[in-house]
Formats: sequence, C-alpha cells, structure tokens
Amino acid sequence: MGVIQEFFNNREIAIGVWVIIGLAVILPTKPARQFIKTAIPILFCKKFVIFYIVFISFLGLVLCALNWAGFWDLTLLKDTVFWVLFVELSLFTKAIEKADGGRFFSKLIRENVAIAVAIEFFVGFWTFSLITEIILIPLTVLISVLYVLAGQDKKHRPVKRFFDGLLVLWGMILLINAIYSLIHAPNQFFSFDTLKSLLLPLVLLVFNLPVVYGLALYNTYEQIFIRIKGSKSEQKKMKWQVIRFSGINLSKVSAIRKSLPNTIVCCRTSKDLQISLDKLARRLDLQIGENYMKRSRYYVSVCIAGLILSLIGLIGANSDVSLKDIVTLNFVFDIPRIKEILTYIFSTMIVFSATLLFFAIGFAKKQREDISQIKKYALYELLLSVKIQHSQLIDYPPVDEPTDLFCAYVLNVYEVRIACDKVLAVYENLLTTWEQETVKNLQLSALVLSNDFGITAENVGKYTATQFCNFYNDKVRTAPQNEKINTFTHTIKADIEKYSKHIEQFCKDFKHYY
Repeated sequence: MGVIQEFFNNREIAIGVWVIIGLAVILPTKPARQFIKTAIPILFCKKFVIFYIVFISFLGLVLCALNWAGFWDLTLLKDTVFWVLFVELSLFTKAIEKADGGRFFSKLIRENVAIAVAIEFFVGFWTFSLITEIILIPLTVLISVLYVLAGQDKKHRPVKRFFDGLLVLWGMILLINAIYSLIHAPNQFFSFDTLKSLLLPLVLLVFNLPVVYGLALYNTYEQIFIRIKGSKSEQKKMKWQVIRFSGINLSKVSAIRKSLPNTIVCCRTSKDLQISLDKLARRLDLQIGENYMKRSRYYVSVCIAGLILSLIGLIGANSDVSLKDIVTLNFVFDIPRIKEILTYIFSTMIVFSATLLFFAIGFAKKQREDISQIKKYALYELLLSVKIQHSQLIDYPPVDEPTDLFCAYVLNVYEVRIACDKVLAVYENLLTTWEQETVKNLQLSALVLSNDFGITAENVGKYTATQFCNFYNDKVRTAPQNEKINTFTHTIKADIEKYSKHIEQFCKDFKHYY
C-alpha cells in the first residue's frame, strides 16, 4: 500500500477501489459481455487504429519536447495518463460533435484558464484518510444522483433544496480542509512541482490542439464526402474541389457541411459543384458578423508574434545559450550587451510591436463596439422577447396549470419565434456562425413548441387565459394516454424543457448585447 500511495493520493486510490468493485460486479453480466463484444470491433476498426497511432505518436513527441525543456518528467506521468483518459478522450467526442470553427477552441482554452479550475485544483490537492475517502466516494455519487433525480419533478422540490444545502455544506468542508492543510503545510503546496501539476492540463491541451483540430477537420470532410454522388471520376474531381475550396480551414468546411442541400446533394458533376461553391463563397464574403473582426484579429496576432520574436531575438543575441536555455529561461543577462542591442534592431522591434499591439487592441475594441451597436439595433425585438421569456421561465413546466402555462410560455413563444424568423430572414449576415447556430436552435425549439399547442401565430392573440384553459383541457382529454402518461402533456413538458434550455443558451451567448 505504501508503494501505491507514493504515486496516488487517497482519493484516487478510493476511486480505483470502487471502480474495480463496480467492474467486478458488472462485467460478468450478460448485457455487459454483449456490449463488450459489440464495442471492441468498433473501437479497434482500421480508422480508429490509425487515429490512435497518430495521437499516441504526437503525444509522445509533445512529452519528449516538454521533457527536453525541463517541464515534464516521470512524476507527471500519472497526471498525464489521467488527463488523456478523462479529458482528452471526451475532448475528441466534443470536437467531432461541436467543433466548427475557432470559437470552439478558444472556448476550450478559456475554460482551462478559469479561476474555477485553480480553485478545484486547490480544493482537491489535499485528501482525507483512505478509509474516509472510501466511505465518502459512494456517498458523494449517491447524493449527486439523487440531486439530479430530485430536480426532474416539481413534487420533489423540497428534496432538491435539501440536497442543495448538503452539497454546499460538503463544498465548504472541502474548502476548509484545504485551507487548514495549507496553513499547516504551506511548503507542500507552494512548490514548482505543484505549479507544474496545475499548468500541465493547460499545456497538454494547447500542444494537443493540432490533433483535436485535425480530427474535427477529418470528420467534417468525411461527412461531406459520403454525400457526394455521381460517377467515380466526377466524385474524385468534386472531392478535390471541396479540398481546394476549404483547405485546412475548419470554418469553410463546416460552412459546406451546413449547406449540404445547396452545395453537395444537388450536384452531380464538378461543374455544378463549382457553381454552388462560388455561390457559397459569395455568401460567406457577405457575412459581416463573421468577417468584420478579421482585420483587427490579424493585427493583434501579428503584433503578439512580433513582440515574442523580438524578445526571443533579444535574449538570443545577448546570451551565448542554447534554444533549450531560452525555453527554460536558464540564462544570465549581460547588461552592456543588452544596452547595445536595444540601441539597434530589437529595441526598435519591441517598441514598435508593443505600440502596434496597443493600437490593434484598441482598434479591435472599437470594431467590436461598432458591430455590437449595429447588432443591438437589428436584434432589438429578438433580444427583448427573449429577455421577457427568460424572466418568466419556470423551473418545472406547469403542464398541469394551463393559466400559468399561458402566461409564462404561450404568449411569449410566438413572439420569440416571429423575432427569430425576422432576424434570420433580414439580418442573418450580421451574425457570426455560432450566433446563427444559437438563433436557429432557438427558432426550431420555439417552432416545435408552438406547433405542439396547435394554435397559429395569427390566432394566439385572440385567446384569453380562460379560453386557453378550456382549449388546453380539451386537448388533454382527447390525447392518447395510459395510467401514468398523457402523450400531449408529456410532449409539451419535453419541448418546454428544450425551449427553456435554448433560451438560457441564447442569453448566455448574447449577454454582451444586453
């Protein structure tokens, strides 16, 4: 046990114990054996094996480079393996499902540099005794499951509040334990090894982004290629046309995938496809929301690159050191030599790059403010209708209370739907790709929910709360049902939950416009 505790903390050992127990119970069952028989051929098919080889090779090169730079060693092997198993693999799934441009990757980096990540690391740095952890792990899992279940039904609201308080109390206990341990053993936390453990996930994420990007790019191309029809010679030409059009630009490939009916599906020859791609290119050029900030982003990127290269050049010209010493900051300044160099090239480059960087940041801010003001004006009706709807959302869909349903959802969902239709019809080119996606998702959920009610947009204003109650109750009575589920109310509840989720997502994505 002592040897194991040298590599794993008590919490990790406790989790491992329960995982082994769980596998020992589940694996002998027939469903588990059938699942394994089905999953293994899929996981080890030719495409996956090639991807595994590429990923492992690239990860090996990254680790060798980090080891050469003095950042990574075998003490971080455990953290690296955990990161690959619990972060990188899920990241691959996210990339396949959601990656369609630069925003996905910038969001990943922002999430990994958030304050919450540092707090989570600080709280999880210290653990309780092994016996305590073995007891607490299943209790925590059980409470979390019960908390999720309690939040799905209105009648369980008191139970949910109880678990809310319990989880807050548990979080406070962990925080107090971490602070107490820090006070009594500060040297254990404030060390270079701890800093490397904290930075390791971010460093691995940044260095592995090319693999994630490549996977998303390959997956998107594959989705396009399987829809290409025609003779074999034409299919080959059309595939090369798509590659020449998009290259390694994930945003362009995603634009083709999102407009498959107008670009790929309707084409049978390379000439037809070229016409469709030309139309798509013109449409992309008219996307003000997507293109307006490109110049300012380019300025900022060039200035940052110039500043970094200037600093590296300054250090390289000043010191008789290797590249490894530069990366690990293992060098000594020669003041006279620095003054001499500052008189010449690098002093000018640093000042020039820094000055341009401030200008570029200010220019980007001004552009962002300008386009935001235009969008606020263009999206005013949608922003207002969503804001009103968001203020009236109810935790549990009131499918058994028609009056509350009418006031909270029915009157608002049609306004949101009409506003979405108008924005996408008139102002779509003002939106970025991800903003368009958010509005389209909201439009679809609003359309589905309004169709569930069975009232047209022209007639909804004629209903009073009483009239809607009578109409709604008639729909409930005539809908198919069994002892537990009424199909009409069940559908309304499910679609309200989806609609509410998209309202929340819209408010999150467009919060800087309010």
